[in-house]
Amino acid sequence: MIQHLLLDMDNTLYPASGKMDAGINSRMQRFVADFLGVPLEEAIALRAQNVPNFGTTLEWLKARHGLVDQENYFNAVHPESEIEELQFDENLRPYLLSLGFPMTLLTNAPMSHATRVLDFFNITDIFLGVFDLTFHEGKGKPHPDCFRNTLNEVNKTVEETLFVDDHPKYVRGYQAIGGRAVIVDEHNRHSTLAQTEGFGHIRSIYELKDWLATHAGFVQ
Repeated sequence: MIQHLLLDMDNTLYPASGKMDAGINSRMQRFVADFLGVPLEEAIALRAQNVPNFGTTLEWLKARHGLVDQENYFNAVHPESEIEELQFDENLRPYLLSLGFPMTLLTNAPMSHATRVLDFFNITDIFLGVFDLTFHEGKGKPHPDCFRNTLNEVNKTVEETLFVDDHPKYVRGYQAIGGRAVIVDEHNRHSTLAQTEGFGHIRSIYELKDWLATHAGFVQ
């Protein structure tokens, strides 16, 4: 029986259709172009080709292109002004609390970004812990130790924890260590994949309560 929720943040707690997702993606593409010294179009193609083999764009740049200054990367991708790309949701805090489960947040972004977003939505205090990419020394989702170390820090187990994320690669990573997961898929791109591979599928975080209530073994 599920007794704990492990939640992603970006495109999971707020819609992927908002301005933040487009902003982050655009800034990542620009950083890759500038760092590699290639045209933007080439940078976009290289990132699309190579990042699927890594957890993150940062991990790829460090492993294959010798990136050392990750703070420069974080500052470029997540400037303070990014908060202007979010739209406040007054219902998010009460909804998350209404789920009735202890919750932990796991993000592949830096803590500066996580803090900025969580403070914006006024939900920082509802989590047992907030774990970012630097906590895992750059080896974030979907690496097995990322999940295990996060859960160890809050004294929870894979067996009792439901993982909720918007990315198939990360959901698969959690399933690979024996966990159960739900994908948040606003644009309904992964419904067939979810059915085939056996993970839950919702269009918005606001569908999570109903999903939990209608799946045997997931009711609190």
